[in-house]
Amino acid sequence: MPKDMGDDFGSDFDAGSSEKKQFGGVSFKWENLLPIIVIIIVILLIVFKTNILAGAGLFSTSQGARILVLGAPSQETRQILNDQENKDLIKEARILTLASIEHNPAERVKGYDIIILDQSLQSDKSISRRTADAITDYVKKGGKLIVVLNSGIERPNDVSVLGWQANFGDIIPVSCDMINSVPSCKSPKDLQGTLYASLESHPIMKGIMQVPAIETSGPIRTTTFEVAVDGKEIAYLEDDRTNKYYTGIVEKSLLMGKVIYFNFNPGISKAIFINTIEYLK
Repeated sequence: MPKDMGDDFGSDFDAGSSEKKQFGGVSFKWENLLPIIVIIIVILLIVFKTNILAGAGLFSTSQGARILVLGAPSQETRQILNDQENKDLIKEARILTLASIEHNPAERVKGYDIIILDQSLQSDKSISRRTADAITDYVKKGGKLIVVLNSGIERPNDVSVLGWQANFGDIIPVSCDMINSVPSCKSPKDLQGTLYASLESHPIMKGIMQVPAIETSGPIRTTTFEVAVDGKEIAYLEDDRTNKYYTGIVEKSLLMGKVIYFNFNPGISKAIFINTIEYLK
């Protein structure tokens, strides 16, 4: 006569319930843990989204960041990236043209901690759909992106695309508006003035209230644009000649990734640029 199944598995075995477990004589069901699991997941998402623990260094790496620069950055930016003094923060800085990664952009952007899209020194501000999609996907999976001035506002051989939204969706923290029937991101302004901190407590502006730090140093000179802010403004520009204000640095935090926008040549301030790399890495 066959033994009863209860004898094989112990008298506490419940053949009608796969969810009930026992540990140390205490039984519970998995669904009782669901609220706790959900709370833990929400807390982790908030931590990564807000970068709240970055200052504590709990998630920072001991090595420098691997940076991929796409386009043609200014000479000042190149010098900062190649400066031996910054090797503790920058493990690798590779500058490539957008055309060189067109064959397989999704694979080419993998493995980098930060991507910088900077077409400052080239007249062509276009980016292909495949490359823009690859960068967007990279950011949404937790990557960090820096966009400089009006880089990436167009698409090759497509006059219907102008601005960032058609190429990158909603990840870019600024937008291109029409001003007097002219797209603002196609109308550069020659600025001579000062950069001021909007958020003095932000890590990017750590210890920096304005650039230049003193008026006797003379105004900064850079190109800028009248873009609309769609994120958190970190710094703003003032033209000393017209007293007109322009947004300077804007941040957008996504669920996992982060985007920083520079509305000027980031190479004009080594401290701000390095603070940005340290903040994102």
